[in-house]
Amino acid sequence: MAEFNPRDRSRTSVGKTRSLVRKHTAPPSVSDDGSLRWQWLTIQLLESPAFTSLSANACRAFFRVVIEHVAHAGLENGRLVVTHPQFVSYGVTGEYVADALDELEYKGLLKVRRGRAGSGVAHPNLFTLTFVGDHEGAPATDEWKRCTAQRCRKWSETDRRIAADKRGRLGRKKKTSLRDPEIPPLRQSEIRRAS
Repeated sequence: MAEFNPRDRSRTSVGKTRSLVRKHTAPPSVSDDGSLRWQWLTIQLLESPAFTSLSANACRAFFRVVIEHVAHAGLENGRLVVTHPQFVSYGVTGEYVADALDELEYKGLLKVRRGRAGSGVAHPNLFTLTFVGDHEGAPATDEWKRCTAQRCRKWSETDRRIAADKRGRLGRKKKTSLRDPEIPPLRQSEIRRAS
């Protein structure tokens, strides 16, 4: 093993040149097929209370939106469209997609401009990642920096239920349970009579 000279800035402690080390730790170079696209995530973001307290579904939803951002070469932030089936195919549980998006929005990692159903025309949700600039050239808003550990705990304890209740009141029909307590099960005598 090579001797490490602290004054020699061109070599690392194991004797390899820094350029060789950087070659294997640098972002991937541009490829023709676009399969090596990448996105910077800072240590500050990854260690923030907003990111570390994410639920599994919210974390998957976050990375699905990042993938969509990278797929558009980082030029469409603010106009990113990710559909419900895309979230589900990436691993977000289908019934918790809306809950995951509410969590990401609450913690400041994502802005959601809600779409609506139309008469034959759907208007999808549009997503904005807050840690990068948007499609108009505005800088990152970094709203996730304002989310404290206490606020994250508040989301888990109370605000999640409030957001779900609010979401449930927005003109949606109440789903009846398959096991409705008002419908009693058939008795043995009724089963025999029916057959």
